[in-house]
Order: sequence, then structure tokens, then C-alpha cells
Amino acid sequence: MAHFFNSPPRDRVNFRTIPEFFIGQKAPGAVGTSGQAVPGAQDGTPIFLSTGTLLTDFYNLLGTELLWVEGPFSLQTESMVNFVQLADGNHGTLWGSYAQVGYFLTGEHRPYDRKNGAIDRVMPFTNFGPCLRCGKPGLGAWEIAGRWSHLNLNDRSISGGTMTDFTVGVNWYWNPYTKFVFNFVHAVPDAPGFPKSQTNMFGMRTQIDF
Repeated sequence: MAHFFNSPPRDRVNFRTIPEFFIGQKAPGAVGTSGQAVPGAQDGTPIFLSTGTLLTDFYNLLGTELLWVEGPFSLQTESMVNFVQLADGNHGTLWGSYAQVGYFLTGEHRPYDRKNGAIDRVMPFTNFGPCLRCGKPGLGAWEIAGRWSHLNLNDRSISGGTMTDFTVGVNWYWNPYTKFVFNFVHAVPDAPGFPKSQTNMFGMRTQIDF
């Protein structure tokens, strides 16, 4: 369980989001459509939903999260509810939720660090490619995954739209420190002032950490 209280600066806040696929931009005098700067000249993922600027004294965010691991299978889900107190005395309730499942084809599992309360790094049974201190090379660990998420930014006088994302992916862990992520995301936004649409995105990420 979690709780977050915020009294935003100048009593103004804008709740907004992009699909579950981030690309930013760094260019002279601008940070791209995503509003976040990253190296490169390409434009970023645009904002799909936005409540616009809200005059609010404060808001309270309540959340709950669940993780279940049973051998190579894992289930993770989280839900959040945002209680927004507007300056004119009205209020709104905004919410979002996701659920995802994963399954290791090679038999590994997702370790959980009880001390830090977080998912730990995956330890492949065999590592892919040469690794002097990681044991005999092999195929690495292969995981397939699926995810559903939904965000609702509509309530009473607040009109920010809704969006549902569907994601399928493959995670390839070369060793405990290197992985490749392949994702396909299908987003269905319904934003005020725009026709209901659908967007398909495909992405790949390489991650190395120590």
C-alpha cells in the first residue's frame, strides 16, 4: 500500500501521459513533443492525454501493488486512485491500473529482494556468449510477457480522456547484467477534442547494468 500527498507549486497541476513507449528529444530551444530531453535529434512520443492546467489546493494519491511468483510464472499488478481537490471547491477522482504476466521459457524465475522490497536481477541458468566468471555459455534466459493498462482522467469537471494499452514482449537476458527487450504496444486513446484512434508501436531496448 502507498500514499502520496502533494500541494503543487502555485496551486497548478496538469495530469498527462504518453503511451507506454517513451522517446524524447533534445533540440535547440525545445525538448520535443514528449516534454523530456534525451540525446538525439528525433522527435519524441507526443502527449496523448492531458487534463490541462487545473487549479488545485492539493491531491492525494492512493496505490496498491501485488507481485506473485510461482516458478517461471509471474503476475504483477498495480492500481492507483487520485483524489484531486480543486480550488473552486469541487473535486475529481482519477484512476489507473495495470496487470502483467511473464513466463520464462528457459525455466528461470523473477527473484524478489525482501530487504529492499523490489524485484532483483534475473540469474540465467546459463549465460549467452563468453563470460569469464559467469559459468558455461548457453542460451541465456528467455521470457515472454503480456501487459494491460488503463488510465482514466475523466471525472466531473475534469476532462483529460482515457487510454488503454496492450503490450506483448520478449525479454532476453544474456547474463545477470545484460538484457534485450522487444515490445509491441497497441494504444487506444480517447482524448477530448480528438476522434478515438489507435496507435501501434514497436520498440527494442538494450540494458547493461552493474
